[in-house]
Amino acid sequence: MRSVLHSEDLPIPHLPTHLTVEDESEHEEATEVPKEAQDDATFETSTSSCEPHLLSQGELNDFVWDLELSKKQAELLGSRLRGWTLLQKDTKVCFFCNRQEEFQDFSSE
Repeated sequence: MRSVLHSEDLPIPHLPTHLTVEDESEHEEATEVPKEAQDDATFETSTSSCEPHLLSQGELNDFVWDLELSKKQAELLGSRLRGWTLLQKDTKVCFFCNRQEEFQDFSSE
């Protein structure tokens, strides 16, 4: 943006002195659902629901996988989501290294 020089041809605008609030029902806009979404049986529209979607264990794992997060980053994400109460109660936020299982048969205790 750049500044604009005001002159007689372009005066400084003034705020209106009398403002009114119009009825919202007169100006409600219909939300159109795309054709692809209409055919999708899992697509749901919700304008009145304010409840957050709580992530399950599988959804959290898929989310971490899709974002290609490291174990440390995934634990941090899970910890933050747990702190914001966006995880289901039975969702675990810990990861275990099981690299030794592949070689466990070759060693004895």
